[in-house]
Amino acid sequence: MLRALRHRVTGDDRERGAALVAAVAVALIGIALASVVVANTIVTANDSGRDRARTVQVHSAEGAVDAVFAELETSTPCQWPASGTFSSGTSPSTTTVSAAVTYYDVNNVQLPCSAGAVTGSPTLAVVTATSTSPQVGSSTPSRRSVQSKVNLTPLSVPGRGAAIFAASSIMTTNGFTLETSLPDTEVDVWVDTGDVNCNSNVKIDGNLIVVDGKVDISNACRITQNLWSKKALTVHSAQSAGLTTVGVDTYASAGATLAGGSKYGRDVMIVGGLSTWGGGPQAGGSVRTGVAASSIPQYVPVKLPEVNYRLSDWTGFVTSGDRSAAYRQWVIDNAVANNAPTWSDARNPAKTQCTVAGESYGVNGPLVGPAVPTVFDTRHCAQTMFQGGLDIQLRSDLVIFANDFYATGNFKITSKDGAQHNVWIIIPDPDPTPNGLAECGKTVGGKKSGNFKIDSGSLAIAPITLFVYTPCTLETNNTATFYGQLYGGNVILRNNMTQRYVPIGIPGVTFPSTTPTAASGFRVDVVYKREVKPASTPAPTP
Repeated sequence: MLRALRHRVTGDDRERGAALVAAVAVALIGIALASVVVANTIVTANDSGRDRARTVQVHSAEGAVDAVFAELETSTPCQWPASGTFSSGTSPSTTTVSAAVTYYDVNNVQLPCSAGAVTGSPTLAVVTATSTSPQVGSSTPSRRSVQSKVNLTPLSVPGRGAAIFAASSIMTTNGFTLETSLPDTEVDVWVDTGDVNCNSNVKIDGNLIVVDGKVDISNACRITQNLWSKKALTVHSAQSAGLTTVGVDTYASAGATLAGGSKYGRDVMIVGGLSTWGGGPQAGGSVRTGVAASSIPQYVPVKLPEVNYRLSDWTGFVTSGDRSAAYRQWVIDNAVANNAPTWSDARNPAKTQCTVAGESYGVNGPLVGPAVPTVFDTRHCAQTMFQGGLDIQLRSDLVIFANDFYATGNFKITSKDGAQHNVWIIIPDPDPTPNGLAECGKTVGGKKSGNFKIDSGSLAIAPITLFVYTPCTLETNNTATFYGQLYGGNVILRNNMTQRYVPIGIPGVTFPSTTPTAASGFRVDVVYKREVKPASTPAPTP
């Protein structure tokens, strides 16, 4: 009995020990599994935090790049922000972001940039933005960078000197065409203080800059490059055949009324509001209203330059002696050479030779120009008039100073020898001493500043280049064609007139540039935007 009892007791103790071991083993396994779960949870949470930080970094870096794009439209930042860094987001996802801008010219040469201004003429830029998360404990701050390359097109219209300069208003109508004769050179039409009325089959193959007036466009008036209007811009109707009214950019520093369906090659930027109808204007770029004035080119009136009768400016020209008498003798000599009638006023020394005709009652043929560059003064005439098919045949450059000039009846200027020659017809300011003002109608010592007008003529025939200047009204009519430049007070151009721009200027006179008075930033076109490694970000390359 005692043996049986001992056996039972001994057997129970062994079972109790095995159960304890099993219980401890199960507990250890549970602890291990819990540790794995906790560790996995911690890793997952850390990965989620890092992913969130990376997302915030990329978004903030891209935001910095976009902020630079906006600034490039009005300025040339070297870095963003100007203070150095910008804090993006809120805790615990706050990042610190900054961007650097590197500029390159047309030859991919890097341009220096300091104090928010680049030196040179940039055509592209590389923007690199880096976003950094703050250090937590002993961890290393994480960074991510986004880089973008952009092409830069100046919003300004580069200056070249105007093909047509109107001190006051300008009207173009009925088949007027302005073209350029220089490869890759645009034409500028500058209107200093007045308005522009452009209508009826007019084509300006270049830029129209209306500095302090309004622009009214109707009946197939086209500008193939840029249009800038200080005051209201009105386009009454769309062009036919799907043509653009303005070929590139359109700027209005006031409100605009644009015909529904009228087309514009690129951006339409309006400081004021837009009125339209139908489907509204169609632009190759964007149509923006309420634009800040600083975001578009800025121009100020420069005034018509004063031109005086100053013979010392005409180096290399015959200027000695009485230039009025020299002019009269030139006409008489040609009349004699052409066997003009003896009763003709053109060959009569007692007459003034103020009106000269090419017909038999005049010089009976052409006026052959001097063999050397020559200045003539016709200001003894109240008006110098050329008519009756008169042909001035040049053998060298020629200058005619007049009080008032009128040509009609197929008057033309041609080349006698087939070579290129320049001719200037100038109605100067009568002040013997310049006062900086080009004054219309002023009389000093019997000399007066008057008008220039041509009717029914072909004017200057290639290879002749013509420069016309008057502080008063400059008017052309009826099938006039010429190469050169026109500078006047009020300018009226109409009736199948064609001008082809060739710049020759006037000796001794500085003509104002057509460049805007202040930089206006750039049109920004993105080439690429990509993420790069901050630790090994390569030097930006164009």
